[in-house]
Amino acid sequence: MPPQMTRLMIIFGLLIALYVFMRWVSKPESFYWYGHYRGAALAEIANMPTQHSSRSACGDCHTDEYEQNLQGVHHSVNCQICHGAGEAHVIEPTTDNILVREVSEMCMICHTYNSARPKDFPQIDVDEHTEGLVCDSCHMVHDPGEFQ
Repeated sequence: MPPQMTRLMIIFGLLIALYVFMRWVSKPESFYWYGHYRGAALAEIANMPTQHSSRSACGDCHTDEYEQNLQGVHHSVNCQICHGAGEAHVIEPTTDNILVREVSEMCMICHTYNSARPKDFPQIDVDEHTEGLVCDSCHMVHDPGEFQ
């Protein structure tokens, strides 16, 4: 066997040994308890603090928006989809601890045309539909089926 092949086989052998060693060292103890993932992850996730609030917690203070949302086309969309986790805001209601994104950016997350979405889902070609306007110049934010 030529010497270059011998050196190449040694390098491959060392790489394989290094891979096996690193996998053995870095594999968590709870790996494979319940299948091909960390079994301890379930307990870790269960012990994490809750950061989400119910929609009714938002409705305690934001009554008008809550009622408008329940009556509108977004009745199945939780407040936190657009405004982020709300527990800190429920505990201490300030504008600093709740997410308030630009309206058009928020709407376009779901309503920009995507051929993978169901055909009956309301989708728009942004340039053609908006003509440079912001969504809430025509639509109500918490009930987009209602127009201003």
